Amino acid sequence: MKKRLLTLCTLFILSGCAASSGKNFDESALTKIHNGVTTRQQLIALFGQPTSETPYPEGHTLMMWSYSQARTMSTTEGKTLTVQLNKGKVFSYAVSKT
Repeated sequence: MKKRLLTLCTLFILSGCAASSGKNFDESALTKIHNGVTTRQQLIALFGQPTSETPYPEGHTLMMWSYSQARTMSTTEGKTLTVQLNKGKVFSYAVSKT
């Protein structure tokens, strides 16, 4: 009986555990992104430092913000914001969720 109780208590404690990666970004701020207008600095002000930032030739840059959360006894949830910049201004962006 004590072993069963210990097992149940352990499962209960573990079910509340969670691990996350990246910084959760505010999806409501997506409405403030405007192609050809929003700058790199404005994106950082809205979402914080990106998870990755990759420069490409001819003034193109790819910025990504990623967040994921895994819970014990549950599924992993995540989301990624990908923004393409052309000469320092937003060219396009997309959000994907898992």
